[in-house]
Amino acid sequence: MQERKRNQRYSKSTSREKTKKSNQIIEKLLKRIFIQNSLFQVLFFLIISVVIGFGSNWLKDDPIPLFAVKLKIATTDDLLSDIVTESVLRAIGLDQARKFHNEGVVFVDARDLEYYEEGHIPGAWNSNHFMELIFRLDSLQGKDRSIVTYCDGDDCGSSEDLAYDLQNEGFTKIFVFVGGWSEWQQAGYSIKK
Repeated sequence: MQERKRNQRYSKSTSREKTKKSNQIIEKLLKRIFIQNSLFQVLFFLIISVVIGFGSNWLKDDPIPLFAVKLKIATTDDLLSDIVTESVLRAIGLDQARKFHNEGVVFVDARDLEYYEEGHIPGAWNSNHFMELIFRLDSLQGKDRSIVTYCDGDDCGSSEDLAYDLQNEGFTKIFVFVGGWSEWQQAGYSIKK
């Protein structure tokens, strides 16, 4: 009888161990399936999002290009009279900048306000408050009038960045004075402080 009880205990303990092991195996399988299922779901939603994003962009009237086009600076004089309808900036030198200044063309200083306040081309507007600048330019002269942007010199890219931003806002006759403030000063032209 005692032996029978021992056998029952032994069989109960082995069946418990077997059940425990099988439960562990099932848990591991479920975890694997869940992880694989989660990865599948993430991948699925990622693919769907990309397809929807590209599809909606493709269906727009004016889609965003997939790759940015490097904009060039046109330097030929025959471009000076044409309205820019494509993404081209026109670089001008000191003589053309002086001519535009004498004709009353708006100059916009792309430098920080502190440098602008230290000195700038007379009549130039500062670009620190961009939305105010856009409103002012648009209300005073419209988007098809000439604008000259400049910064500190030919190694300063702020005037080009500003010109691109103005183009994005719909302005069409934008010129970049490449020599900028330093060339204007060196030429001895009038300055305002």
